[in-house]
Amino acid sequence: MHLLRAVWFVLLLAPVAHAADEQCVVEPKVFKPQFASKLPRGFKLVSTRRDTKLITQVMKLPGGFEAKVTVAGCNNLTFTIGLKGPGLTTKTVGAELVAIARRILPTLPMDKDSTVDVKLISQALEEARINVMPAQLPCGDATCQLSLEGDDVKPPKSKSKKKDVPPAEPVGVLKLSYDLPL
Repeated sequence: MHLLRAVWFVLLLAPVAHAADEQCVVEPKVFKPQFASKLPRGFKLVSTRRDTKLITQVMKLPGGFEAKVTVAGCNNLTFTIGLKGPGLTTKTVGAELVAIARRILPTLPMDKDSTVDVKLISQALEEARINVMPAQLPCGDATCQLSLEGDDVKPPKSKSKKKDVPPAEPVGVLKLSYDLPL
């Protein structure tokens, strides 16, 4: 059903081909913000950035997590959900990542018309047999993946000159991606 919804969305957008670039099936301008305009208590929208071919939103969640959603399209409909927060390092194992994703995804306040389909990704996580990372998730005709990457942001330098303090583990970013060729 979720795949049908994504295909229906694409079919509705297909006539809106990018005039300057005949190769694009979907004009990226049609992507709207993905998070609901009225947020539940404790959620804070940090940023919304629109680029030429994508839209990115970052939101702080209660409990210290941050969710970053990116939607793009041209010849593929793609979206990525990135989660970072307490307990996520570059050494977090697959079972923990799945547990975190299953706990956080249903709480994301998505707009009713969002392109990002957290139910589809949640279903794929339920059906997946994850043995190695990155893990492929079952998403029908689309390619879905669960991965763990290091955060690009460098931690601030400590003002303490103690050499006995071990360096903190690098922050991990749990990424759930969806890619449907059009």
